[in-house]
Amino acid sequence: MNSLTDIRRPVALTEEVYARLFDQMMTHGIAPGTKLSVDALARTLNVSQTPIREALARLEAQGLVVKVHLVGYRVAERLEHGRLDQIYEMRLLTEPHLAALAARNIGEKERAELSALWQNMDTGAAFRTPEDYTRFSRLDEEFHGSIAAASGNKVIAEALSALHVHVHLFRMSQPLTAISDAIVEHRRIAAALAAADPDAAAMAMRDHILNSQRRFAQE
Repeated sequence: MNSLTDIRRPVALTEEVYARLFDQMMTHGIAPGTKLSVDALARTLNVSQTPIREALARLEAQGLVVKVHLVGYRVAERLEHGRLDQIYEMRLLTEPHLAALAARNIGEKERAELSALWQNMDTGAAFRTPEDYTRFSRLDEEFHGSIAAASGNKVIAEALSALHVHVHLFRMSQPLTAISDAIVEHRRIAAALAAADPDAAAMAMRDHILNSQRRFAQE
C-alpha cells in the first residue's frame, strides 16, 4: 500500500502527490473529515507546498476535499444515502444519453482506448485488497469519463466528472467481489460502442447504473 512517505522522483510531481493523497483517501488511510495541513503534508512528502496546493485543488474539484475559510482543507465526509440516491438519479438521466451520443460520435482511436481500459480492468479481475480497488476506481473513472468526452457534450461531461469518485468511496464498504459484476457490465457498454449501436449503448449504461445502485442498496 502506498503510504505518506517521502516522494523522491521529480517527474510530474503534482501528479504523484495527487495520486498518493487520492490513494490514501480511497482506502481510508486518510479518514473522511480529517483536517489537512498543507505545511504538514509538504513535510511528510518532502516536497514544497506548491504541488500540495495544486493536488488539493484537484481533489477539491472532485469533491474529495473541502476548503474551509480561514481553516484550510479537510477530507470530505462520506455521503449520506439520500445524497447518493440523488447522484444516481442524475446519472440515470444523463449517462445513457451520453453513451448513445458516444456510440454515434466515437472515433476509432477513442474506441480502441475504451477497449483497452476495459481489458485492463478485466485482467485485474481478482481484486482482493483496497489497493486493488483504488486501481480499479481510476480505470472506472477514466472509462466513464472517456465515454462522456466522446459524447461531445462537454457541459454534462464536466458535471459528471466528480460524481464517480463518491460512488467509489461508497463501494469501499462493499465486498470487493462486486467489482467483477461491474467489469461484466463495462464489457457490454464497450461492445455496444464498438458496434456503434446507440440504443444498445444506452441500455447497457442504464443497466450498469441501476445494478450499481442495487448493489449499494444491499449494504
